[in-house]
Amino acid sequence: MRKLPLSLLSYVEQDQRFYSYPIHEDDIPKMRLKDQIYQELEKRNINNEPDDFEEYWINRVGPTLYNMFVNQYSKKMWTIDSNKELDTFNWSAKDNPIDSGSKECYKGSLMSYPISKNGYNEYFEKTIEGSKLMLNKSVKTVDLEKKSVTLEDGSVLSGDIIVSSMSIDQLNNCSLGELPYAGRDFIPFVLPCKQVFPGDIRFCHYTQSEIYTRIVEYKKFTYHESEDTLLVMEIPSKRNKLYPYMIKKYLDLAKKYNQALPEGIYSIGRAGTYKYSTIEQTIVQAFEVCKKITGKSEDDMDNEFYKIGDLSMIKSRK
Repeated sequence: MRKLPLSLLSYVEQDQRFYSYPIHEDDIPKMRLKDQIYQELEKRNINNEPDDFEEYWINRVGPTLYNMFVNQYSKKMWTIDSNKELDTFNWSAKDNPIDSGSKECYKGSLMSYPISKNGYNEYFEKTIEGSKLMLNKSVKTVDLEKKSVTLEDGSVLSGDIIVSSMSIDQLNNCSLGELPYAGRDFIPFVLPCKQVFPGDIRFCHYTQSEIYTRIVEYKKFTYHESEDTLLVMEIPSKRNKLYPYMIKKYLDLAKKYNQALPEGIYSIGRAGTYKYSTIEQTIVQAFEVCKKITGKSEDDMDNEFYKIGDLSMIKSRK
């Protein structure tokens, strides 16, 4: 693995310039409304318990910074009319609402990517050794009691244990109702230059009236050698399921689905737990399920991933 320092930029249209994200105290003096921002920061009530996502951010950074960095970005990301619809909030800040010191994101975390030109390919090839791999098959229905899965072509798969990463409502045949997800359309384009983003910048977020949420330069992750570079634009969409909605009534419904699963059925991952989980949290969920099935921790992973990840939905089940 290669260490991968990560910094983000947000383009603020009203100032016509890029600033670091999370919002950084060193950038405020460069902002057009800096005097107004400092006045609002003096009046903040960070101890007030917010009722919704909008109130959470205004309490912590004031209305001007909220409108510059969060308001429009969040509404287009979730395809909602108001951020008051989001009644959970602590998942959103990547570090502190207003950061200081280094402009690197996720301070204290080790960000890395494989050195191999094949990326993670060899890892996944290793994990399926001795298993039967089926590709391009669609699931029609799941019988949880019989632990069987019927595919679109009519064939049936069955086993003693099912570990699923499909959306938890679909796993339960939407018996209590369907859960909403936000998705993305991805538009790749190649440019005739070695590199577009400077330094350790790998993402650029667009926080205002643009239809896209961010642009990613993938060469900055893989270190691929080429005279050209690949950028991918992300546009909010309802055509796929990538982000669960951080709204209590939907989170509660997902919890009911999870608690209703019969013994031997495990639902993990962002869609499987209906949680905005990170990669490392999802890895923890996988090893936790492995421990539940085998009764032992693989390679001392309890210590390796100590206190990482939200496992409450899995640990709460016997």
